[in-house]
Amino acid sequence: MPSAVPNIKPWTRPAPTQEPLDYAELARIDLAKWPEKKSELVEDLRYAVNEVGFWIVENTGISDDEVRRQHAIGDAFLDLPLEEKRKHPCDFANGNFFGFREGFRVMGKSGVKDNSEALCLPKLVPSLQHEWPAYDFLDPFVDEIATFQRKVHSRVLDPLLRLFALLLELPEDYFAKAHGWERPTEDHLRYMRYIPNSQEVDAKLEDKQYLNGHTDFGIVTLLFAQIVQGLQILTSDGEWKHVPYVPDSIVVNTADILSFATAGWLKSTIHRVIRPPEDQAHVPRLGLFYFSRAAHDWPTGIVAPSPVLERLGLYKAEEQPKEPVSGLEFTRARVKHSWDRPVYGDDEYNKGFVLKGLEVKTHYATAA
Repeated sequence: MPSAVPNIKPWTRPAPTQEPLDYAELARIDLAKWPEKKSELVEDLRYAVNEVGFWIVENTGISDDEVRRQHAIGDAFLDLPLEEKRKHPCDFANGNFFGFREGFRVMGKSGVKDNSEALCLPKLVPSLQHEWPAYDFLDPFVDEIATFQRKVHSRVLDPLLRLFALLLELPEDYFAKAHGWERPTEDHLRYMRYIPNSQEVDAKLEDKQYLNGHTDFGIVTLLFAQIVQGLQILTSDGEWKHVPYVPDSIVVNTADILSFATAGWLKSTIHRVIRPPEDQAHVPRLGLFYFSRAAHDWPTGIVAPSPVLERLGLYKAEEQPKEPVSGLEFTRARVKHSWDRPVYGDDEYNKGFVLKGLEVKTHYATAA
């Protein structure tokens, strides 16, 4: 039983940057249209995923008070002593991303240690109960964390999964049913914080990158509006552009599973994190995410048979794998490859890997 909820410090957003950054133009998906204007939303999504890759959703029904409360919980946890946070570390040797991740990796050839840390919490459902990191600190907050997770799933993820299916001219519940709330997946809520570095330290990093160009592992990543700059996307023109802060929104990017499912028609968005502008560089960069990962039994491969992909010549039944990689196998292998290593961005990481014939790319310096 959760204990009495203690008082924690409210989280207040830092001031926005005043520097004139080169921002990407993001598409917008207005979930106030769901479900009455599905066909209009499908066309909005078609533009968002094919022309932009990163986009925002608005009018989700999740209040700013709820979002800031989750930031406050994450901030309070990450303020705990390191020895306390280390009690339930991510098991990267087995590709498990649930628990606490400290900044242990050295970034490439810089000699600089990763300046980020995170807590990743699985869905609070019976099938994943054994994965929950049993911190005493979290006990009083379990109910509100679970409520928030479920709200994100029902108000944001479920409509998006249904829109993806409709975009592919598949039954509306094609993705949503397989990735329902109760289903075992590697989905997780993440509190993540970048700790400021000095200019001298960041100058040692290639392009002042805190996280090199990469794609995400799952279906989509949901990032609640981030006011401290640093996130950049790689445009189709091969330019890195900043993601703007849009109040009361969620930034969404498509990830590897959707790319595999559509033979690359829906691209897995390439992005990176760099040092914030100087008027924000002294501020801890706290982020709140929801990562949607493939269901454990999801067959990683082209969805069968999408009329859209058939018309484009992307779906050929005879080319489908006889033993497809499952969602659990792929996610655990991807996590292990990226995180079970002392150096991030070394040659072994950059060359990617192959799993049951599935070629997985892990490093992107350009769009090529």
